Amino acid sequence: MSKLDVIEGVVENLVVVDADVNYLANAEKNSQTAGLVSVLQAAAGSPGAAHSAQAANDAGDPVEGYSMSVAGQSVAGSFWKTTFKNGDLVRVIGIKQNSVFLAIAVADPITRTIWMKPHCERRTIEQKKYILKNSILFVIAIFSVTTVFFTNPNMKLWFYLACASLSSVICLIATVGMSWGDLMTFANRMTQVGAALEIESPGTINLVRSTRAAIGSGKPELPMGVYYY
Repeated sequence: MSKLDVIEGVVENLVVVDADVNYLANAEKNSQTAGLVSVLQAAAGSPGAAHSAQAANDAGDPVEGYSMSVAGQSVAGSFWKTTFKNGDLVRVIGIKQNSVFLAIAVADPITRTIWMKPHCERRTIEQKKYILKNSILFVIAIFSVTTVFFTNPNMKLWFYLACASLSSVICLIATVGMSWGDLMTFANRMTQVGAALEIESPGTINLVRSTRAAIGSGKPELPMGVYYY
């Protein structure tokens, strides 16, 4: 697992554009290339680039791409919501590629808030727990729905179980199975970000849970994709 770089400084020349990025298309490759190039072009005002950034992936997640300067370096990335501003002191965690620093996360060390690339809010162990829990709930739902369709008293129990089981397996393979590699890449990114920020026990990070706890203790609500750590 490669180590991420960290730069710290004040946000300058921030430009934010709407973008559609399909993170699940290929998490490892996408994290370093596709949408961010279009975002940079759009931010620089290249003809037609803003449209390219939005149309690059019609099936992608609607996010906010951005470019900015931090500590003299050009930074680009995309989050659900980009709410930091020019003049904010931040720590940027990411990968230097050519002349651009590709951000995976941006953290405010004072308020201990973090903007995280979509789908990267849980470390590997927490991500597996989350997927397992939701898979179990999904299977229970499938069996419950199937019960409604097989209320005929002449229906054999084995046929009901076979249909429900087959439906569950097909649906899980089509969803979790095909996206497993991407989901684990996202989780590994969270672990790397935690280590770069020197968060205690980065292997158990769950930004959704820590944010919920912080809000419960009185901290203000945060926009989508922004968390307390």
